[in-house]
Amino acid sequence: MAKRLSRSRLVRILPKGQITLPSEFRRSLQLDDDTLLRLTLTDGGLHLIPVRTTPRTSAQREYSTREIARFFAEDRLDAATAAKVRRLLNRKDAA
Repeated sequence: MAKRLSRSRLVRILPKGQITLPSEFRRSLQLDDDTLLRLTLTDGGLHLIPVRTTPRTSAQREYSTREIARFFAEDRLDAATAAKVRRLLNRKDAA
């Protein structure tokens, strides 16, 4: 079994709850200012995991309003959830 490299650094929480990830960590994990991080609260700690997004390809497609309505009917979503999903699907900046 491969040995896992573990590194630790002390960081200070800024007044608005922000922290700075050490540059060594950012380079090692290939993180930049566009990287999303999943933050998970665990027993006694926090766990940060980079979220890698896939670029939109021609294999992906947009669904028509009729198809989305059919999906909602099939899933039997409540009205509030269906409205939220519709808003999210209509966002032009969503990847």
